[in-house]
Amino acid sequence: MTDKRTQDICSRSDIEILLRHFYEQVLNDEIIGFYFTDIMPFSLEHHLPKVTDFWVQQLLSERVYHGELFKRHQQLHQQAALSPHHFHRWLHLLNLSIDAQFCGPRCDAMKQRATAIAQSMATALAEHADKPSDELGVQFYDKPQP
Repeated sequence: MTDKRTQDICSRSDIEILLRHFYEQVLNDEIIGFYFTDIMPFSLEHHLPKVTDFWVQQLLSERVYHGELFKRHQQLHQQAALSPHHFHRWLHLLNLSIDAQFCGPRCDAMKQRATAIAQSMATALAEHADKPSDELGVQFYDKPQP
């Protein structure tokens, strides 16, 4: 059996393994987990192919992602504000997941690309997204009923 930490990300399967590990961490995280468990309807099995497509396109140059990354985050931001702190936590968990599973040039590229995405997303939401509320502090919402 090959130790995944000694090999680089090489395939769609590798990316999916990495992302499953990452979302296990995210869903249980005390800082950003609530976005996935309380704010938006989230199904890992529904979300995973889309986010895998995104990273396959970023790392393996296969044109497979067809989504609206900013629009989805803008909608989420309107429900419960995403701050730079939330993006920092996302990056921290992603980097931990990458390091736990793989190593190599594509891992480094994924970390660099994720950092750029987080920074630009946080900036764009702060500058251009409709603000969820003028109220400071905790924001309350009505959780959608299944």
